[in-house]
Amino acid sequence: MSSTALLVIEGLWWTPEEKPKRPSVLLFLQGLEGVQGDFNIYYSNFYEKIGFKRALEDDLTNTKEDRLFLYIAAHGTGKRIGGLKSKTGMKLPAMFKAVKNAARYSNIEGVLIGSCSVGNNIDDFIATTKNSHIAWIFGYTCEISWIASTLIDVSIFEHLMKLSKSDLKDRKKILNAFVKALRRFNGDYILCKQKGRNLALKNAITIVVQPRSPGEKVVDETAYVLEKLGWKK
Repeated sequence: MSSTALLVIEGLWWTPEEKPKRPSVLLFLQGLEGVQGDFNIYYSNFYEKIGFKRALEDDLTNTKEDRLFLYIAAHGTGKRIGGLKSKTGMKLPAMFKAVKNAARYSNIEGVLIGSCSVGNNIDDFIATTKNSHIAWIFGYTCEISWIASTLIDVSIFEHLMKLSKSDLKDRKKILNAFVKALRRFNGDYILCKQKGRNLALKNAITIVVQPRSPGEKVVDETAYVLEKLGWKK
């Protein structure tokens, strides 16, 4: 049995009327799992706060694997996450609180939030990571393109899940994994929109890192990664 698990909490993106086949990030992740074959996937859906907390705290973190990675994929507004039509989703403070609580009693190493605009909440990224097992959090700062961002997410998991436990003590090794994951993309690619204007990939991401070594601080390392990629803002 693998020692690594990818925990996926996905908010439904479209109603059956909008897209009858209900596209999901799960198929993309199953492709990665089929290629790498060294991790297990646990999957749940949510609409709002209660569903999210039940999925995360009562279900997904109760696994036998000792290395966990969390992928939250849902609609985002910068203030809320999840929801669909009449469902309003959950406020971001509640989401961050649930993630931090789960990280206290489970070995979550990394968190990727594949939602529009959530990456603007850098203070929340830092507060969630601080004094936890979490070594890194990644998110987007604007209204992202669904397929493009999903491919980026898969690339990040491909590279970050390859790090060993000892690698998580080294800030540069964590950051180099992000550089490798993002290098296959074009930083000038128009990934999303913000207040009516186009925004390139290089302006659309947030990366917060806290290595698992005594004395290491949680830091917004986005600028460092962009510099290493040669993606000047």
